[in-house]
Amino acid sequence: MGKSRMTVLDVKAAVASLRTQLLGSRVANVYDLDPKTYLIKTAKGGSKTLVLLESGIRFHSTAYMRDKSNTPSGFSLKLRKHIRTKRVEEVRQLGVDRVVAFTFGAADEAVHLILELFAGGNI
Repeated sequence: MGKSRMTVLDVKAAVASLRTQLLGSRVANVYDLDPKTYLIKTAKGGSKTLVLLESGIRFHSTAYMRDKSNTPSGFSLKLRKHIRTKRVEEVRQLGVDRVVAFTFGAADEAVHLILELFAGGNI
């Protein structure tokens, strides 16, 4: 049986991996796959990276574009409004918790997206 949740060490490894892929890239778009799963498409120097965020379960980069809903949710529209075209400045784990902070943009224009990876987690 496979894993159903990420451990603190899994989160640490995934953050390290995403930092090398995402830092400096720009957000192209945000898609919702279901009410708790989102896909962030980024671009950097001609290469594109898709990041899957599943609240309470997992986050990672992926090479596969998944089926998305025809009409974006209100949360997806809000994310698009605030982070589309912004540069990914930071991806970090908060302390030793299963919480990941993404920072888009810099200084006064910075937007923070917090992903919780424990039961009943939120984005």
